[in-house]
Amino acid sequence: MQKRLARWGEQFELSGFAKWIALSAALGAIGGLVAVVFHLLVDLATAELFGRVAGTVEGGIMPGSNPALVLVVPALGGLGVGLIKKWTRSESDGEGAESVVRSFHRMKGRVRKRVASVTTITSALTIGSGGSVGQEGPVGQIGASIGSSLSTALGFSDRDRRLFLMAGASAGIGALFGSPLGGALYLPEVMYRREEFEGDAIIPCVVSSSVAYAVFTSILGAKRAIEIPPEILHSLQFGGLAEIGVYFVLGLLCAVLGGAFVASVRGTTAFFERSKRLPRVLRPMVGGAIIGVMALLIGQVTPGLGISFGGYGIAGAALQGTVAVPVLALLLLFKIAATAVTVGSGGAGGVFAPALTIGAMLGGFVGLAGDRLFPGLNLDPAAFALVGMGGFFAGVGKTPIAAVVMVSEMTGNYALLAPLMIVSVVHMAFSTGWSIYPSQVNRPLDSPAHTGDYIVDVLQSLKVSDILDQASTPTLIPEHTTLRRTMQIVSNARDTHFPVVNQKNELVGIFSLSDLRRIFLEHEALDVVIAGDFMRDQVATITPNDSLHDVQRLFTRRAVSALPVVSPENPRQVLALLRRNEVGRAYSDRLQSLKDTPP
Repeated sequence: MQKRLARWGEQFELSGFAKWIALSAALGAIGGLVAVVFHLLVDLATAELFGRVAGTVEGGIMPGSNPALVLVVPALGGLGVGLIKKWTRSESDGEGAESVVRSFHRMKGRVRKRVASVTTITSALTIGSGGSVGQEGPVGQIGASIGSSLSTALGFSDRDRRLFLMAGASAGIGALFGSPLGGALYLPEVMYRREEFEGDAIIPCVVSSSVAYAVFTSILGAKRAIEIPPEILHSLQFGGLAEIGVYFVLGLLCAVLGGAFVASVRGTTAFFERSKRLPRVLRPMVGGAIIGVMALLIGQVTPGLGISFGGYGIAGAALQGTVAVPVLALLLLFKIAATAVTVGSGGAGGVFAPALTIGAMLGGFVGLAGDRLFPGLNLDPAAFALVGMGGFFAGVGKTPIAAVVMVSEMTGNYALLAPLMIVSVVHMAFSTGWSIYPSQVNRPLDSPAHTGDYIVDVLQSLKVSDILDQASTPTLIPEHTTLRRTMQIVSNARDTHFPVVNQKNELVGIFSLSDLRRIFLEHEALDVVIAGDFMRDQVATITPNDSLHDVQRLFTRRAVSALPVVSPENPRQVLALLRRNEVGRAYSDRLQSLKDTPP
């Protein structure tokens, strides 16, 4: 079957625009169906495990819930996750968007086939038993696995497999978030920490995300990921210049809290990794037990609202302005800790939804506090909560454009685009040193996925004239110079190649130390043999106008380490001798200058 698919893939070569659209649409249809199944499975697990058994709703403890079960259910869910990962040997596969980013940069877009099924089960268990993670990361990982496996079966190249990886992930995220454009932009943007896009992937991701969204909504109906009452939604407006200062403060606080969030996730992960006495299979269980304790503690203060699941219930409450400032602050700290424990202990799920929730709480906190401090501004806490959602994840995930679009699509509000962009830019500006996704690289130049592309591009942009001052002055040997005299000249020179010239100082040949080595023991010929006898008269030359890419190819084709640089007007006039290592140094210097150039 796989060989048949590979033969079909060769016939269906990805060179045509229409073919890319057709394949991306097919992948989107599959991704939409997968998103439906995964969403229903997680909802079922949530209702049956933490809802029916433990007695919780929207992540919070309900009146009359069983405290013992609130402690036990997350631990048992974690144990199930640990056992499944051990049995399937998938502990190193990673979770959510981070695994997709790593696969793109480091694994040629390859994802093991079992990832889709294992992620589906472990994520449903983690979320359903109360873990503080979201559905969007896992469904993106599942879609990426399908895209990677399909492209491999069809025999596509590494480049096309990477594009299918992103298109599959976009399909799952766009469908489940209810954000077809945001889902399409998220994967091309999340690959890099700097303001870069994986441009080749945008069209496939747009097509797959749009089709997946259409499939998902045709089955489950169109609904917002975060429902906002119409009276609040229609009242959300940007207050103009008077509010910019408060939004700037929100951006700064997003950077501070975002750094703390990333540090807590990485620190907790490192703590569990260092705990060698605790078997890996039991770590998610310990994490689940900690989540149970935290859920009980916060449940005493915030009945009906808590730290479990993605947290959209809290985000909705923050948007409606129904949570007091002290409660928001407490929920904020507990949500960060709960997400760090769930992810760090090995629970399966994504950090996108928790990050949006944290941002909504932070924004609501700033809006409420700002309204009390500056009552004359008439600040709307709901508007700040929505802006905080997008602004917080923009810097945490290094996806400012996708975050702004996704929040607008998820909530159905586009009136706050200006403050969303302001907060996102401020957060990005003050958070360049970290990201929630460790596998991100700064630029395409830094990605192993593009190494071959940019070696060619960088050398193509440089000419011999750019480094002519670094080339050595050649040691010219007259063609009638005897072998004895030639050896004396060579012994005092540092070159490895020596152009041979006639009486008019015109290039007629060249020889290297290797050529000289073959005859230097012929003592009886020292005063008989001349340079013209052992030189090579077929000389490969370059001019100052040649690109270093062409020069590098000539070095390789001729298997030489130095080439004479001649005048474009007179190809027999030697200007310099360019060595191969000087081309390598120029490439390295140019690459470093590109990295050091501010974005």
